[in-house]
Amino acid sequence: MRTLQFSANCQSHSQIDNSSDAAQQYVTTLLSEKLSNFGFQTDLEKQASKVEVRLDDHPVAISVICDQVDDQGHLLCRINAHAEEEQPWFKKIETQSMIKQLASAVENTLKDDATFSEFEWKA
Repeated sequence: MRTLQFSANCQSHSQIDNSSDAAQQYVTTLLSEKLSNFGFQTDLEKQASKVEVRLDDHPVAISVICDQVDDQGHLLCRINAHAEEEQPWFKKIETQSMIKQLASAVENTLKDDATFSEFEWKA
């Protein structure tokens, strides 16, 4: 799956320090709240780093991992979409299409928040 890597400066949010756990929680909460604007239903899982996303009862899990700190003290975060690898070919194509829609929605949601910058898609 493709991965979106970006920089997070969560110090701008007074309730959150610039720790990786706090950044992961902020990103997953933001996504679980805002992806509905793009037609996705979301469930924030018990772990602060996972959100389950559905479109037309077609679930895909996404995870958020924030860990490395860059030169300016920003966390580097990655979002990965996870789909079942063992699917019939038609279902796999359907899942890939949904992941592309989800990727666009995630990127647009994060770009609306000045806390995040330096977006780059990795293969």
